[in-house]
Amino acid sequence: MKKKALSWMLPVAVIALSGCAANVVKSGNNDIRVPPEAAKKIVLSVSGAPTVTGSADWAPFRGELRNAFANEAEAAGIAFTMGDGTVKPTGEAGTLLSVQVNDYRYLSTGARYGLGIMTGNAFVNANVRYLDLKTGRSFGEQTVNTSSTAWQGVFSAMTDKQLQAIAHDVVGEIRKPQR
Repeated sequence: MKKKALSWMLPVAVIALSGCAANVVKSGNNDIRVPPEAAKKIVLSVSGAPTVTGSADWAPFRGELRNAFANEAEAAGIAFTMGDGTVKPTGEAGTLLSVQVNDYRYLSTGARYGLGIMTGNAFVNANVRYLDLKTGRSFGEQTVNTSSTAWQGVFSAMTDKQLQAIAHDVVGEIRKPQR
């Protein structure tokens, strides 16, 4: 009996702790064209309106965003730097990602696991501009959105998973082959 109970409890625990993947909805220019020489380095610049950046959880949100992009860039073999303030073209080959966060609701893993549906929904709405780090020329722009539903309880994607999904899609745009 104990062995049978353990055989189903482990997979359920793994699923409960992993949560669901986040879906990214993109709109705007779906024809981002980053030349191969600009796909070797990413410089990330993150900004938002004062109502966004003045939020009490802006620092942890920005840190999660930085970590998500750093992880995706590393996995793709791309050099990564987080810019401070407004980043301008540097004259070197690479892609400057200018992320303007329009709105978000930060939801940590601990809050979701501790309070479940009472924590509400996590979401991110941002504009991403892909710019040539050398000249500042635009490669394209997209709006990216993610959301979760509190009714999924601990299975709902928290902010960290949503930001990782956004970073995965954006870095994928940089790496995709030219047509």
